[in-house]
This record gives sequence, structure tokens and C-alpha cells, in this order.
Amino acid sequence: MRILLIDDHGILRAGVKSLIQAVHRDAQVLEASCTAEALELVRSQAFDVIFLDLCIPTSTTSNDLTPDNGLSLLSLFKSSREAPADPDPAKCVTAPVIVMSAESERRFVDEVMRRGASSFVPKASAHEVMLEAINRALSGGVYLPSEAIGKGGQAPSSSLYAQPATPLGPKDLGVTPREFDILRLALQGNAPWKIAAILEINPVNVRQYLSRLYGKFGVIDLYGLQGLFAKTGQVLGVLSSPASPALASRPRDKSS
Repeated sequence: MRILLIDDHGILRAGVKSLIQAVHRDAQVLEASCTAEALELVRSQAFDVIFLDLCIPTSTTSNDLTPDNGLSLLSLFKSSREAPADPDPAKCVTAPVIVMSAESERRFVDEVMRRGASSFVPKASAHEVMLEAINRALSGGVYLPSEAIGKGGQAPSSSLYAQPATPLGPKDLGVTPREFDILRLALQGNAPWKIAAILEINPVNVRQYLSRLYGKFGVIDLYGLQGLFAKTGQVLGVLSSPASPALASRPRDKSS
């Protein structure tokens, strides 16, 4: 498993890295201190999860620490999934992005999620929250703070160091195996064309499946689905369909 940690504070990166490796001992954690370093890394290799602190500089010599830099990078990641300029899949960011920020008001979190984040973690959160976000991202779930989802949200488990949540399957959710596959990939932030490539089906069919899923879960868009799964704390099991051979051959960490 390979994780990219994007934050300009070396001490914070070291702390999060130690926390991750204490639970996921096989994890390879790479670090970037600015948007330029992050782009260089994501263009050269694939990641399973990306942690992004929004308040980062654009380069190692810049002092422009504003959330706009992180938001721009997040939007770039999203656009690479929706309309990649380069057919090379290594330059298309498909990993779920967990955003960290000191700001956690609902309006701000809404903006972050609409720009392509899969989960949001307030910077002042306890270690258990970060682990919960990672576990949900790896399992196809979503994590959002209580400020963003209101009452009824599921608090992080105190036993995260020992046992992750039990993944759900198609029967648990009342969906077909194909709908389940599309739901899991969509919750990870994959655009319809990317889901179609992974499952080797027509993009038009993917959009039809998504519309059907929105109806089944009583939401109107992907953001609604993300909010629903964040609120319930549900995580999904593995895909029931094989990935596209072309995408499966994408360079990955041998330890994953």
C-alpha cells in the first residue's frame, strides 16, 4: 500500500506517517511539502490514498500559504480523472483524497467535497479520526466531520488499532453486484469514464447505473451518496467484477 502525504510541516508529516505505519505496517508513505512536489510524485507513480493539507505553498521557495493552493491541487486531481490530457493512467489521479484543514464549517466542507475529495478531516482531530478516514477510504467509504453531516454521524471507533469495520456487500445494501461495483468506485471519486474503463463497460451505462443508485439511496448526486455513507459509517467490500487488464497493469507498490 502506498500513501502520499502532502503537508508543508515536516513535524506533522512525521507524526502522521508514524501513526499510519503503526497500524498499516506494510504502508509506504511518501511525502510532499508543496504542490509542485506533489504533482511530480502523482505523475510518476500510483497511490492508494492521498492526504492533502489545503494550506500548502506552491513550491519549496514560496511562502504563499493559503487554502486556495490546496483547493487548486484538489481540482487538478479531479480534472485528471474526468478529462485526462494524457492517456497514461499513471498521470491520472484515481486514489481517494483525504483533505485536512483547520476550517471545518459545513459550507467549506461542501466546497472541498465538490472539488473531488473523498473524505474530510479537521486538523484538530484525534488520531482515531485520521485512522478512521484511512480505513474508510481503503474500504470504499467516506469520512466527514459532524459539522458537515449533522446529528446521527458515526463517531470513530475506539478499537481502530485492532479491528476495522466489517465491509458490506451487494446483498447488505439491496443492490445488484454491478451496481455495487459502480457505487464503490464512484465513492472513491472516479469519474464515469474511469469506472467504465475499469469495469470495461459503456460510460453511458455507468451514468444510468448511477442514476439508479441515486434513486435507491434517496439522493440526487454523488455528493449526496458520499454524505450518506459518511453519516452511517458504512464501508464496502471488494469489487465483484475484475478490473480492466490495461488498468490492472498500472505500476503499483509490490508490498500492496
